[in-house]
Amino acid sequence: MNKKTNKYHQNLVDEPGYVNHMPASHSPIYPIVGVPQPNQYVTGLDPVFVQHLSRHQGQKIAVMTTGGRIEGINAGVAIDHIQINVEDRSTHIRISQIIYFEGPLASYRK
Repeated sequence: MNKKTNKYHQNLVDEPGYVNHMPASHSPIYPIVGVPQPNQYVTGLDPVFVQHLSRHQGQKIAVMTTGGRIEGINAGVAIDHIQINVEDRSTHIRISQIIYFEGPLASYRK
């Protein structure tokens, strides 16, 4: 058995984005027998929280995450993450990792 194949006779991925020395977007990727393969991707969504984050786009906010506090400009809100611009870099934070955020005073219609 050569070093580039495993016991299931499949070529191993040599570099990111390539399978069998061809671009991955044009090559099928086959699951390895015995290794669980994901077949469903799920994103938890708190619609009201995401809506509140969206109301503060373009404003300076502070976000407390499970990894710590980040302050910057709320540059965008997606379904699974937000982008905070901090000085000369952008930080992408998974919404599921946000504990709370602080922004300018806002009132919501009842």
